[in-house]
Amino acid sequence: MSFVVSVVCAFGLQQLQVTPVPATVGGEVVVRALRDGHGVAAVAVQVEAPDGTTAACGATGGDGVVRFVPRIAGQHVFVATIDGVRTLAPLSVRPARARWPLALGAVPLGLALLWWNLSRARGRRAP
Repeated sequence: MSFVVSVVCAFGLQQLQVTPVPATVGGEVVVRALRDGHGVAAVAVQVEAPDGTTAACGATGGDGVVRFVPRIAGQHVFVATIDGVRTLAPLSVRPARARWPLALGAVPLGLALLWWNLSRARGRRAP
């Protein structure tokens, strides 16, 4: 029984971390291969895209990191084998949002607040 527990503990220490969560299309994703909390070098990382295709992201560097830029939205799964253990890390990728609608609303609001504050300040000075 203790052998099973020690084997499970040894295999439980390998992990694959993906940040940021959730990611956006066109944004950089950082994948870290870890063993005992330290980066593992030369680990081949693959990604399975939502359309079912599998692509190689590359191998981790000396710090245990490989970078990836998702091109389509949906659920991605990163796969790596660390010390003989197949490790998976899911990642939800959102479509890129256009920020110009926010600017269209924020600029007029900012100008209106500026006008209001200036008119209040002018009203206080002229008694």
